[in-house]
Amino acid sequence: MKQVKHWWSRVPPSIRKPVVLIVGLLFILAAALTGWLPGPGGIPLFLIGVAILATEFEKAERFRDWILKLIKHFGVWFRAHKLLGTIVCIIAAGIAATAAYFGYKHFK
Repeated sequence: MKQVKHWWSRVPPSIRKPVVLIVGLLFILAAALTGWLPGPGGIPLFLIGVAILATEFEKAERFRDWILKLIKHFGVWFRAHKLLGTIVCIIAAGIAATAAYFGYKHFK
């Protein structure tokens, strides 16, 4: 893996940045197209796309760091308030399921 990173870092930025941009945006586009699937939908693809973009673009890196900080804070809060956190998660899942149902019925 070190050899690949070393090789990739030697690729000129004029080639490296457009390749990273295209690959990252493809993952984000795939996330938008698979967001309606059951389960996590497009969330993992979106996060992978942001991580790819963060390797070359500062704004994407700041966005990635913000997301990771938000997840960490939610985890700390959830561990401190397990009952309330569970209730919030159930309500959020119910809202998401209701939105998905009505969105599906509307666009059907």
